[in-house]
Amino acid sequence: MSEIDAIESEAPVAKPPRKRRPVLAAVGIAIAVLLVGGGAFAAMNQQRIADQFTVWGFTASKTIAGYATRSGMNDEGRFLFYASKPVVEPEAKFDKICADHQEDEGILGCYLPDDKTIFLYDVTDKRLDGIEEVVASHEMLHAAWDRMSIDERHRVGPLLEAEAKKHAGDEGFAETLKYYAKAEPGERLNELHSIIGTEFSTISPALEAHYAKYFTDRSQVTALHEKSNAVFVELAAKTDALVAKINALVEKMKSDYANYKTGYQRLNSDIGSFNARADSGAITTESQFLYERNRLLARQNSLDALFSSIQAESDLYDKLVVQLKALNAQGAELEKAVNIKPLDPSNL
Repeated sequence: MSEIDAIESEAPVAKPPRKRRPVLAAVGIAIAVLLVGGGAFAAMNQQRIADQFTVWGFTASKTIAGYATRSGMNDEGRFLFYASKPVVEPEAKFDKICADHQEDEGILGCYLPDDKTIFLYDVTDKRLDGIEEVVASHEMLHAAWDRMSIDERHRVGPLLEAEAKKHAGDEGFAETLKYYAKAEPGERLNELHSIIGTEFSTISPALEAHYAKYFTDRSQVTALHEKSNAVFVELAAKTDALVAKINALVEKMKSDYANYKTGYQRLNSDIGSFNARADSGAITTESQFLYERNRLLARQNSLDALFSSIQAESDLYDKLVVQLKALNAQGAELEKAVNIKPLDPSNL
């Protein structure tokens, strides 16, 4: 080592002071920027933030989670569903919250926009398997509509109307829209958004792309709708066919009995005339007497056979009425299962 090196190594090394404040100042600036940015985000996404906290604090029951899974909801659909704190309620409690008490209408679910909550009716009839998942998805789409921007509603609205126009000839669909127009005036697009999304299996690609925001596989929920709705459709078809058969039978019985009654009136009149002629000697030969008598007996036998057929028709009518009562009983059970209240006889 040289003397110069030795001297330099022994000399104290000057170290600059650590500038902590500028570093802290930089961190402070970063925090300030984040807070300003976060405030802007919060202002623009208050509902999303509130929903996130709701979802974090919500524990879905096995039933509720099953609805989301079986109906094909994706993460976003499940998020909106859970953000609405869905709960399944029995009839008494549900009706206090959701039902509008309109006769012959069944309410199975409701979304309350003020509280942003979903209530679902507890459907326990096993024949209607799948209907609760459809209702859950229907209400989830109300929650989605509630959170959509005005611009997005304006974009989706014409797509919904175009789809509704394709089904204008569907009487059931028309009746549903008529009901909602009365029960929820001004909410046509909102209801179309939920109905089409859960009940129409084939829709436009643009609308399908929209619903892909909420469903991994939308066909799952539409299949459940078709399955559960088929129970009502098949029962209605059986009932209509049976009623038509009974009505046709009644008309035939009326016609047959009218022919029987008229036929016997004429027969009795002709028998009276025959007897009078026979007593007066107007019938001069035995062959003529037997001929006319046999014709009268043949008419009587024919009328007796007609009466027997009327009795058989009456027996069949009684059997068909028993079958109709059984179908009506099934219908009453299904109506009760979907929260349809009986009609008030005073209004019939």
